[in-house]
Order: sequence, then C-alpha cells, then structure tokens
Amino acid sequence: MVIVGLSRNKDTMESVKTAVELAGGLGIKKGSTVMIRPNANTADSPPGSTNPEVLRRAIREVQKYNPEKVIVAEKSMTLLDTKTVLKELGLWKVAETERVDEILILDHMKRQRMEPKGAYS
Repeated sequence: MVIVGLSRNKDTMESVKTAVELAGGLGIKKGSTVMIRPNANTADSPPGSTNPEVLRRAIREVQKYNPEKVIVAEKSMTLLDTKTVLKELGLWKVAETERVDEILILDHMKRQRMEPKGAYS
C-alpha cells in the first residue's frame, strides 16, 4: 500500500515537511544512496516545473536519514540542455547550496532497464 501526504500551506518549505510527515516519513536506510529527480522538463516556472523551495525541502528531508550519497538527477526534453534548464529554474543553485553529493545530467546517457539487487522504491 502507498500512503501519500498532502499539505497546502503558504509556506512551501513547511508544506513539504508536513506532507512527508503525513505520509509516514521517507523510510530511507542510513548509508543509502538517494536520487531525487525534480521536474525540469522545460524551464516553465512552477507549477510547470518543480519549485526550487520544494527541492530544497526534499533534500533536507532526505538528509535527516543520513544517506551516504544524495544525487539530484534530471533530463529535460530532447531539444533542451538540462543543465541550462536547471540553472534557469534555480534548481541547480539549490542543489549546490544544500550540498548534494552529485548533480547528474542524464542528457547523453544511454537508456537501459536495470533492476539492481536490493534496490527498492
């Protein structure tokens, strides 16, 4: 069963925190590698893309679990350069400011299906 937390609040950071709490937390194991994938298909402002403050709070919520590594990864639409889109949206700066371990641009990665042993979502 999947539990979803929903919160509406003028304070975006508080709203994300509350939504995570309502969902019962994130359930991340200490020492895990966590990948956060914001929505940056285009440089359209929120709600067309992820609000930078939502990404900031998501990173902070993940960091509470002491993962070994936090990665922000994204691939914008084919005709756009993802790094440029992330910078235009302010998501790149948030990832740097929150000191994620890696910002992974998926523009030139070959697609393949993988099922890593022990992975879960």
